[in-house]
Amino acid sequence: MDELERDADSFIAYLSNEKRSGPNTVASYDRVLRKALVSLKYNFPQLKSWSEIGEKEMRFLLKEFNFSFDAERLSSVSVAHDIYALSSFFKFLIKKKKLSSNPCSLIHAPKVRKPLPKVLSSNEIDQLFTVDPSSPKEIRDRAIAELLFSSGLRVGELVALNLGDLDETAQEVRVFGKGGKERSVPVGSQALNWIRIYLKVRDAFNPEDTALFLNRFGRRMTTRAVQQNLDKLASKSGLSIKISPHKLRHSFATELLGNGADLRMVQEMLGHSSLAATQVYTHINFAKLQEIFSKAHPRAKLHKEES
Repeated sequence: MDELERDADSFIAYLSNEKRSGPNTVASYDRVLRKALVSLKYNFPQLKSWSEIGEKEMRFLLKEFNFSFDAERLSSVSVAHDIYALSSFFKFLIKKKKLSSNPCSLIHAPKVRKPLPKVLSSNEIDQLFTVDPSSPKEIRDRAIAELLFSSGLRVGELVALNLGDLDETAQEVRVFGKGGKERSVPVGSQALNWIRIYLKVRDAFNPEDTALFLNRFGRRMTTRAVQQNLDKLASKSGLSIKISPHKLRHSFATELLGNGADLRMVQEMLGHSSLAATQVYTHINFAKLQEIFSKAHPRAKLHKEES
């Protein structure tokens, strides 16, 4: 193993062990670094250290990041993500005194306009919860959907919940978010009611785990299983749109802000480290307000007819 590989491994270990990034983030960053290593070693065999990388090598990597390993052209979003991951690695090396500056400053990553998060309307939320569960599995899935919308949890946070994390008396749940940060989030009465109903039938899953939500083998559920079961719930309710845990999280935040909740309170409930990440939901409400205005306000309608 050479210095290039050792530094890459050191960064991945840092993400996993010290920063405590999620497994998907770690895997994504690892993929980017491996791709960069393969490309650099093959095309610039003389490179022995990351400090030797200049504009020529960075321009080459930018070109490489435009394509997948099987030569399929990637979107600007994917390219921007890869450059961001590489830049984070270089910042790590700067802190370790292995670099004096960030080589990513030598190139221009593609600008990506972030789309607003997709949310469910109030009618769609109501329709999702019209299905009457008839089995322990369906009761569990209803409880999961209710909790996701009630408390705005990330799906990874939800599957990580243990029985001891639920405080029925205080009507809240203890969550360990990104970086292992702990927070307590209120649980709405509807969600709490369905969790209580689920707990009465939890033994039907033959528990082998302390996880709150169990799969058919009695063990902790996976994020993929939660997604698949949400799709089934949406289909049974008659909804023609895709439902995801993150869409329920987005809907939770949008509903709170739309009903006058304080931005910083919502930030805390979502577990966002930056207020900017929460402010995106104010844009959703503004976009919705503009749509309502254009349909309902007489001057807006007049302007539209004249144009």
